[in-house]
Amino acid sequence: MRFGIVGIGNHAISRVMPAILESGNEISGITTANKEKGAITAEKFSCKYYSTYGEMLSDDIDAVYVGSPNFMHYEHARKALNHSKHVLLEKQMTLRSADAKELISLATERKVKLGIGFHLRMHPALEYIRGELLKPNEDIIYESGIWTHLSIPREQTADSKWWNEPDKVGGGSVMGTGVHVIDTLISFHNRFPRKVTSFRMPEEKIIDESMVVNMQFEKGFATALSSRQMEGFSNDLTLLTSDRKIRCKNFFGTTLNATIEINDETTKEFKTGNLYAEEVAEFEKYTRGEKSKIATGNDGYRVVRIVEEAQRFISMVR
Repeated sequence: MRFGIVGIGNHAISRVMPAILESGNEISGITTANKEKGAITAEKFSCKYYSTYGEMLSDDIDAVYVGSPNFMHYEHARKALNHSKHVLLEKQMTLRSADAKELISLATERKVKLGIGFHLRMHPALEYIRGELLKPNEDIIYESGIWTHLSIPREQTADSKWWNEPDKVGGGSVMGTGVHVIDTLISFHNRFPRKVTSFRMPEEKIIDESMVVNMQFEKGFATALSSRQMEGFSNDLTLLTSDRKIRCKNFFGTTLNATIEINDETTKEFKTGNLYAEEVAEFEKYTRGEKSKIATGNDGYRVVRIVEEAQRFISMVR
């Protein structure tokens, strides 16, 4: 599959673009507003640099990876879909649920596929938990996910300053790591929660706000914690059933280094693999109409809705 890339931040350059090549696909070209950076990156990946997005969309590519800033996701994805290109859209899908719904409808209308970059859906521990540990129709009473770290302040650049502008980010740390936690937790229910509550702390720069999102389902309760201001936590996925505690230690992250514990006893480890290369491979399968683990537009829409509800709750209680 021939990919065009729009938006070449650190995540795209260090993880997704190498994963496209590792999965046996091709990067045909890239486009970005920073022409100097675009030319350097195009040379690094031996692809074409397009001076405009429209020029790239008019060329002979099969799919677009949208890795631009959050506030540009909707417009970049919409244009690609209108050109009948498959789209792998980085999280957060959009800042507004209405925009997410529009993209889903547009993909259907244009008969192309819309996938969302929730790489943790590729984590082998998820398949192991669902297939080997959870019994058929077993209820999860409580589940939690934690993705925290202590952020080292970086020098602000022209490419990164948007992270400190609330209307462009759409939320605090939840938009960086928290959406991955939310998507993982709701994937066990495959539905929107009945109730969402939330709080965030302290009043820092927008991306540095820690955030807790609580979700009540018909059966069970879930908590997602994300922060760039905490250290010493293990970024775990924990599930409680009527008779067991299933914990996947170090589940949340960008690499595989996880351990499964059942009632605090280690049972299995997951140490090797490239989640992003598998994400691209699963997206390619999805575009061919095959069964795939990729998060769909509907999955992305649910997370956008939950974040909206969480932000609405915070605004009500302040």
